[in-house]
Amino acid sequence: MNVLIEKNTGRFVGQCGLLVQTVDGVQEVEVGYSIMPAFWSQGFATEAAAACIAHAFRHQLTDSVISIIHEDNVESERVALKNGLVLDKRTVYKDNPVKIYRIWSGSPQSTLLR
Repeated sequence: MNVLIEKNTGRFVGQCGLLVQTVDGVQEVEVGYSIMPAFWSQGFATEAAAACIAHAFRHQLTDSVISIIHEDNVESERVALKNGLVLDKRTVYKDNPVKIYRIWSGSPQSTLLR
């Protein structure tokens, strides 16, 4: 995970990065992020996730990137949608009901991230 720092103040904002996760028995590349509550709804997660997804596709690390989002996490769903990910499926991950959002390399949405 990469540390996110606010440029103007140097304050710790959160983390974001690419992770390898196993979902339903399949290895996937996930863009994960965690933002401190003081910085929610300010675009940090959206910007950081977009940069990570672009990096994954630019360097051909994977054909698709997912985001594993708890069923109740509406804010993370908004981040995924803003970055062009679409709902792929619902499943259970680590005993939690989740939605899997996905973006494919080469999709029209992914070209906007580069």
